[in-house]
Amino acid sequence: GINAEYGEFQTFQHYFIQINLSMMEAKQLNQLKMFIDACKMKPEILHEPKLAFFKNYLLSMGATIPELKKTEAKPEPKIPTPEPTPEPMEEEEEEMESEEEEVELDNTGVIAGEALLDLPMGDPEKCPTEEEMDQANSLRGQAMRAMGDGELENALKLFGEAIELNPSAAVLFAKRSQLLLREKKPNNAVRDAEKALTLNPDNALAHKCKGKAYRLLGKWEESALALAAGQKCDYDDDTQELLKTIVKPNAEKLRVARLKKESSRREREHKDKLERVRKAKEARQKAHEEAKARDSMGGMPGGMPGGMPGEDDIPPGMAGIFNDPEIATLLQDPEVVQAMAAIQQNPANNTNSGPKFTPTCDDVD
Repeated sequence: GINAEYGEFQTFQHYFIQINLSMMEAKQLNQLKMFIDACKMKPEILHEPKLAFFKNYLLSMGATIPELKKTEAKPEPKIPTPEPTPEPMEEEEEEMESEEEEVELDNTGVIAGEALLDLPMGDPEKCPTEEEMDQANSLRGQAMRAMGDGELENALKLFGEAIELNPSAAVLFAKRSQLLLREKKPNNAVRDAEKALTLNPDNALAHKCKGKAYRLLGKWEESALALAAGQKCDYDDDTQELLKTIVKPNAEKLRVARLKKESSRREREHKDKLERVRKAKEARQKAHEEAKARDSMGGMPGGMPGGMPGEDDIPPGMAGIFNDPEIATLLQDPEVVQAMAAIQQNPANNTNSGPKFTPTCDDVD
């Protein structure tokens, strides 16, 4: 039984200490106590080949050594690593979808953008003569008449020739942008409108052509801004009707959705920040409590009084005991360490050593 065996164990311990008391220092005695405590916690270590002499001695005294149980190999204790950042949930990913997919828009008349044409843009460094400017004006008139007759290809060619002669005339690019809109070529119309606005920022036709081109592309907010700018330069009822009935309602829906999405993003970021702060605070508190526990227990990792014995300090045959993964894990548990410390001070304390320590002692029964 445990009581008889433990009594014999104590008899051996006291006898061993008495005959060697003059040869052993307090530190060595403390290490011997630690070894005895380890045997009580994990009696299977007595089956270590290096401890055969000790096992044989116990058997000669009539002690019963528990048989070695076959247990699954446990991984060595690992240094705690920071918890990985949780991946976003599907709900969060859905929230990140584009606002165009979330907002119901009236996309009547919206078309796909076309490739840019290789149209004459003129030499931006060219300084046209008066004669060239007159020729450009004449070609512009011809192009306008061609547009009126529905000869759009011819009109496009004439505008290109006029631009080559006078590339600094904003009206030529604005008129060609208007022509490209009629041909349902919004990307090319935007390019010519923007070129016209670099030459004359107050060109109303360029603003309105740009806004109508963006309307065809379904870029409602850009369209609203461009049309409003054109109305400021030169108001007309048709453009105002387009703004009021189609462009502005869609643009406002997108604006509201964008603001809502931005607000949700900021809220998520704030929550994430608070969570990071909370985890950092918990980690600091845990580290503080562990350090405090180590200090109160004598400073050894896990709180073992007297410090971890070195190889030179361990009695012959006991080396490697404290390298056992399971013992190393147990020695990291503050409750187990406190129980061992209590047993060292008073062996009778082994009956009230806590739920983590008691089952290990019961294995000796």
